Amino acid sequence: MAIPTALLRRFYVRNSLQNNDEGFSFKLTNRIAPTTLVSLGPVEIDGALYAPDQLTVISNHPRSATDIREGSPLFLPIGKKILLSLMPNQLKQGNHHVVLHAVTLEVGPVMIEFDDAIT
Repeated sequence: MAIPTALLRRFYVRNSLQNNDEGFSFKLTNRIAPTTLVSLGPVEIDGALYAPDQLTVISNHPRSATDIREGSPLFLPIGKKILLSLMPNQLKQGNHHVVLHAVTLEVGPVMIEFDDAIT
């Protein structure tokens, strides 16, 4: 079942893309339906690929994206907020196109795609 890009974009918290000391991060909030992530990453930023081992998910506690799998999923009830932190590079100021690849137990592969800016 394909989910429209516009609907998936609702996961992204607008204006949350920002640089930090270790790289950059952005936030997601589940506004759609209870979701079980069984794979997270890679992340594409302006065509550059960041592997799952460069991605940390901060929910109740930090967790590497490589630890999210069928035997150890990440459940996102409606309203759940997470921070995704990527290393090791900061982003340049300006606009960026981001594509987050994920696999959910409920619908399979999805891509959360959005544009935002570092100011």
